[in-house]
Amino acid sequence: MKSIVLYYGPKKGFNKIIPIEKVSLSEIVAEHDNQNKVIKHIFVKEGEIAEDIPVEKKKHENVVAYSEQYAGITESAVQSFLSVLDSYEIDNLYLQNPPLQIKVQLQQTYPGIITEKHFSYKKLSKKMLLEINEKFDDTIIGQDKVKDRLLAALYPLLQKSSKRKPIVLMFYGKSGVGKTETAKFISKVLGQPLFRKQFSMFHSGEFQGYLFGGTHSQASFARDLLERESNVLLLDEFDKPHPVFHSAFYQLFDEGIFEDKNYQLSLYNSIIICTSNYLTEEEIRKNLGDPIFYRFDKFIKFDDLSIEAICKIIDIQIENRCRKLSPGELKVIDSAYISEKMKAVANRIQNVRQIVKIVDEYISMQLVGALLKAETEKLDI
Repeated sequence: MKSIVLYYGPKKGFNKIIPIEKVSLSEIVAEHDNQNKVIKHIFVKEGEIAEDIPVEKKKHENVVAYSEQYAGITESAVQSFLSVLDSYEIDNLYLQNPPLQIKVQLQQTYPGIITEKHFSYKKLSKKMLLEINEKFDDTIIGQDKVKDRLLAALYPLLQKSSKRKPIVLMFYGKSGVGKTETAKFISKVLGQPLFRKQFSMFHSGEFQGYLFGGTHSQASFARDLLERESNVLLLDEFDKPHPVFHSAFYQLFDEGIFEDKNYQLSLYNSIIICTSNYLTEEEIRKNLGDPIFYRFDKFIKFDDLSIEAICKIIDIQIENRCRKLSPGELKVIDSAYISEKMKAVANRIQNVRQIVKIVDEYISMQLVGALLKAETEKLDI
């Protein structure tokens, strides 16, 4: 073995460092398993000892393993990873996000030829912070009080430190008032796709293995974090899982380090946004408990949308929806009529999701009406 590269980060970064000519780990393991099924020996006379035929090692210049390929090999193959490699003559080995068991084996056997590489995540800059300030009001409608608190919360990330703990924020308020959109907006300014996990989708049984780590083949929060492309994380509906799982986040929120049975990683200089539908900080503290409550850097409340904000969002959503229509469809849409009708009942609208639903319904009704009218006119002719 000439070199081993352990790469930690998303696939798009890993693809940039691996050679074009390569063999995958999955192919190597499958080939190794097939070889073990074939017993090769010399038939000898009775009373003599049989000797194994020496098998010539197959040569591979470059062997590459993506994160998902570890799930395709058995637990025993992970535990005896070196024996699989020793069956071949390999020059260069490239591993994306290897489990700890594999990393330890390699470090013990090949200490002098291992190189670790990490994906470079964008860090919040002064220019980005100013852009958030400049574009916030036109992007997040009706949450004027949020902007100043958000800017103040993010400012510590401008400090020159390569290993600063994450900024951990709790966005709280009713559903559909801009919490998720604000997280998306921050991620967009940083030029990275938002890393988002919907915690309400996990049940207690599967969530335990996902957070604390099960077998190497199971999905895990740590592996998902390693494969993320962004340093802006959204943990949506953080309050939904049982508080017993909060201990998994203590070190992450305090130091920017997350580890489970199979992986260890750092999230320095990241922005971690949790959301909750609770309406007060007192409710959050009561339901989440003090140990996790006091680990948040800032609690930012999202107020109910005002009538003025709702009316503005109505026009924005009508415009957004119309952009997706064909020129022919656009001709039959009466945007002014939809806007007028919706604004007349704005006091009964509570959130953006409701607005989007009603806009879609009005536009669909106008499109269907135009279609039926056209068909009727054909029949009359």
